[in-house]
Amino acid sequence: MLTEDLKTFIRENCGNPALGIASIDDFTPQEIRDMEQGNQTMAAYTPLISADMPVLNPREFMDGGRAIIMVGYNAFFGRDHALPGKPPHGEIINAFVNQECVDYNAARNDTIIAFLEKHGYSGMLVPAGIPQKILAARAGLGRYGKNALIQAPEKGSWLSLYAIFTDAPLEPETPLTDMCGDCEQCKKACPTGALNVPYTCDIERCLTMQAMYNKGPIPLELREKMGSCIAECCICMDACPRNKNLAVNTAVSMPLHLVHPEIAPLVNITDAEFDRLFGGTFFEFLIMEKKYLQRNAAIALGNHGGPEHVPVLIEALETQEDELVRGAAAWALGKIATPDARSILEKFLKQDPSESVRSEIQGALDRMKKH
Repeated sequence: MLTEDLKTFIRENCGNPALGIASIDDFTPQEIRDMEQGNQTMAAYTPLISADMPVLNPREFMDGGRAIIMVGYNAFFGRDHALPGKPPHGEIINAFVNQECVDYNAARNDTIIAFLEKHGYSGMLVPAGIPQKILAARAGLGRYGKNALIQAPEKGSWLSLYAIFTDAPLEPETPLTDMCGDCEQCKKACPTGALNVPYTCDIERCLTMQAMYNKGPIPLELREKMGSCIAECCICMDACPRNKNLAVNTAVSMPLHLVHPEIAPLVNITDAEFDRLFGGTFFEFLIMEKKYLQRNAAIALGNHGGPEHVPVLIEALETQEDELVRGAAAWALGKIATPDARSILEKFLKQDPSESVRSEIQGALDRMKKH
């Protein structure tokens, strides 16, 4: 009876999220191996993850734990498919830059925990350190789609997933069966081939991983495919038929200057402006330093900018201290390929003190000759 009462309470008081309940069983040996391999791969790109990071089993998080409540709150705030526009704009998803999203979901998690405590049990939110997607699939909240994201019936994959551990004797759900069938729309839409193996994602070819986690240069072969991606690639979710006609979350605001920022001003953004716009956000936590945003913005400007943006990129070559930003600006100048761009590249090929930037400049000049 407690299980059904809890589920009814959550649906009526927490915005009717996607919902499931899992046992607190250990991960399978294959799941552990997959997570260890993922850590090793990601460790090459970001200091947020170490190659020897231990994989913790659910029972290690809570003494006396008996179940895991998985909730998936609606993270669909609408889509602007007119991007990038003139001037070109990029996109950073609302949940990354808007504290209201965090507060909205946190309040609902607190509501669930309060329900458990009212009935004599404890609840503990585990926001990190455990694979939310594996638990969501185990809990019957949704099923892995061919884009390697959790898809929930009638709620799609625009979900913010949370795990609440509890000592309450809840009845686990039955995992769902495959929901994709013969559909391969996400695979066809992915510009990099990251989804060529169904139900898995080649994370090294995933544009979101490259934009948000890669703390080095973006691989050359992926730069044109990044388009206007300055933070999050949503192409596979846009292509998924199960994400059509989703209910838009209107309970949280949509700060368009943060969610759909103009790209060009980001290339030479100051420390003060970066802190004003993104300080304290989840976006800042993941991207870590403004130079990675500047790198992404320069690449996006090369893909969608025009001759009017050459001065912005020249300014980056002339003034930016970080070679990662100057290198991306050089690539973008080579992509726009105006006479002014060629002239400044030839000048800085001789002047830039960084070997890596000079290599980027030479590559840009070589590609301009071929076209």
